Amino acid sequence: MTLLTSTLVQAKLMDKVVAIFNSKVITLSQIERIELNAAARKNVSPQIYSKDKLTEKEVAELLIHQGMIRDKLTAIGYNVTDEQVEEQIKGTEKRLGLSRPELLKFLSSNNLSFDEYFEIIRETIEYNIFSSRVIAPLISITEQQIKNTYYNKYLGNKTVSFKYGLTDYSLGSSLPTEEAKIFKDAVVKYHTSGIISESFKSLETNQLDNISEDGLTNELIKELKNTDEGAFTRPVKINGSEHVFYVKKKDLVESDEYIQTKEKIRNELFEDAAKSLTTVWFERESAKHYIKYNF
Repeated sequence: MTLLTSTLVQAKLMDKVVAIFNSKVITLSQIERIELNAAARKNVSPQIYSKDKLTEKEVAELLIHQGMIRDKLTAIGYNVTDEQVEEQIKGTEKRLGLSRPELLKFLSSNNLSFDEYFEIIRETIEYNIFSSRVIAPLISITEQQIKNTYYNKYLGNKTVSFKYGLTDYSLGSSLPTEEAKIFKDAVVKYHTSGIISESFKSLETNQLDNISEDGLTNELIKELKNTDEGAFTRPVKINGSEHVFYVKKKDLVESDEYIQTKEKIRNELFEDAAKSLTTVWFERESAKHYIKYNF
């Protein structure tokens, strides 16, 4: 063993081991360096480094997650080469109008070495491949999810309108408030069992399909908007008659505003789902590796 090798081994042994991932040792000096320039890392790769400040445990977890991603990509045949990273960096320089010396100066002013920047770009490419090849296929965003999100977000917006499939349960006369409450309970029971109490024997049923809000009373429109698909409205008085509506179907009318907004909503829902699934994936994948923390 040469003197230089011996010195390096001794220095490494003096560095505190804070975590182990499989056979890879994560040291305190590694973590402290990342803590020191976490804000700069966030500017380069916010999808990985989402905070300006990180705890030692958070940094260790990030490094272990990166190891899991790299192992997974290797298993499915992906290996991000130095050439790919260099090509990405050159593309960034061209887009920003920077020469290599200017990039190095910029990195230095942000407390990042070029080697660190190079590896952050590699990690980012790996993370993007992982997201598209491993996580994205697990996500399905339905049109109904988009419509429900739009509706909940713009509940007070008068431009939001629906088309309904309804079952109208009605009596030929209106009822006092207390009896109206009993009437709804009786309708719910009748809907499921076919049994109606003697008090409401005059109940009539009418199926209403593909009903728009045009021509409906303001009270009924408000009631329907606040009733979920598969639920019953509160009693509503219409032209001297008492009505309870069962909402069989509730479809958002695709206004121009909705059409312009839906892709943004889809992306937001996808991003939320991806974050949740990624967290679950890391938790599940942890069982396949040797992981130890020394905090």
